[in-house]
Amino acid sequence: MKKILVFTFAFMMAASFAFADMMVAPNALPAKITQFVNTNFAGAQIMYAEQDFDSFEVKLNTGVELDFYANGDWKEIKTYQNFPTQVLPEAVVQAVKSAHPQAFIIKAEKTWNGFEIKTSNMMEIYVTPNGQIMGQKFDD
Repeated sequence: MKKILVFTFAFMMAASFAFADMMVAPNALPAKITQFVNTNFAGAQIMYAEQDFDSFEVKLNTGVELDFYANGDWKEIKTYQNFPTQVLPEAVVQAVKSAHPQAFIIKAEKTWNGFEIKTSNMMEIYVTPNGQIMGQKFDD
């Protein structure tokens, strides 16, 4: 019975280490991620990076939070100032500006059919890559 308990405990510990988030040195990130940061957030420094089973999480000294897929493509960007609209299709940016001209983008997330955009007026807007707004709601 003790052997079963010890084996179970050892298995649980090994599983928790295998799927845990691991800190990554900024210079150890994939080149595609560091290039994305340098291109779209000039002057910002990577303060924290973490690798999960299938993704990377990066935090910059400016407060920007970025999530990347394992291949280095971005999946989510959160910022409260100076959102890099060049990472989005122009049609998406124009659709958001037309729908909420007084607001600016603070978060973008890639979805299976387009983008989920959050604006400074707390609206969540669901937009296809060609700029068609599929829905929107107030996010309180």
